[in-house]
Amino acid sequence: MRDKYLNASEAIYGLLAWLTTREEELTLGAHYDAAPAAELAKLFCETNDLPDISEDWPDNLIHPEEE
Repeated sequence: MRDKYLNASEAIYGLLAWLTTREEELTLGAHYDAAPAAELAKLFCETNDLPDISEDWPDNLIHPEEE
């Protein structure tokens, strides 16, 4: 069992750091399938003992607007 856990900001930065340093490339964007990114996010959360997402998680999000 872990004695320290990531907070939300640490998890976001950690996920992005991991994704951008992997040998395998991942393309993200509105015109690409989100399933590979979601699977990697799930793996990252499981590996770091992060809690499961709630049923209403999409309603809890506020996305920054694009410029």
